Amino acid sequence: MKTYSETEGKKFFDWNQFLENPPLFSSEKHLDACDLSCEWVTCACGNLCDIIPRNRIGAPKDYHLEKLGMMFHQFIDDGEWQKAKETLAKIEKRSEEIIFQLTK
Repeated sequence: MKTYSETEGKKFFDWNQFLENPPLFSSEKHLDACDLSCEWVTCACGNLCDIIPRNRIGAPKDYHLEKLGMMFHQFIDDGEWQKAKETLAKIEKRSEEIIFQLTK
């Protein structure tokens, strides 16, 4: 399966790897991550399977997943790395539930 970001012509970004060794707050890498996390195509939700239903701007149609994606972006913006990591785990879990429902 492809990620949504790949189907939209964007490079996959490994958020788990990024959060294993996060950059200094306000560094160039941090600011780049802020840019990636604020776009639905490249955020944590965009790097999930492309079969997850999305609206016309790329946000997940699932309310819970959309809210988690917005929280993730805020934590990346604020440099709250541990909270971002925990939210990413919740995003992955919710996406698994959605994919399971779509493929059963």
